[in-house]
Amino acid sequence: MRATLLTGPVLLVLLSPGSAAERVSSRDLIAAGTAAKLSQIDQMRRDCGDDRSVAAWLKDVLGDSAKRITWSGGVCRLTNKQNPIDAGGGVCAQAEITPKSGRDNATIEIYFDAPVRGRPGAPFAFRAVVHTKDGWDYMRETSAFAVNWRETYAAGAPAVAPSGHCE
Repeated sequence: MRATLLTGPVLLVLLSPGSAAERVSSRDLIAAGTAAKLSQIDQMRRDCGDDRSVAAWLKDVLGDSAKRITWSGGVCRLTNKQNPIDAGGGVCAQAEITPKSGRDNATIEIYFDAPVRGRPGAPFAFRAVVHTKDGWDYMRETSAFAVNWRETYAAGAPAVAPSGHCE
């Protein structure tokens, strides 16, 4: 799959071999990203039956430690083409989180399957980068993001269950 960002700020065209071009708006990707269920994008959350939306979960994790959350939608950015599990789905919703502490911004990304009739496909993965106490870290689990965010940006915030445990 090849992705090309058009000149308009809201339109992304995906070209797949043998198929017509599909258009997905940034607005639709943002709506789908914030509404995605944790159980759809994180295996541990699926095992725990955690069906909170990404928006609700993010609010729980950040509390009052974030100054701003800026959502966007478009080509997946938190990808690693050398590792198939991190290759992305072509289109993603991203949230850049600015902490009140003034430290480096964190980013989360929701991967989607190929678009269907101009709408985002099903959400299937979570990726994040956050500056931890040990430097930048790339994460695949929502619990890892929560632990690292709270440890780095929200000292004194309520603890979260360690990875592999239901909260």
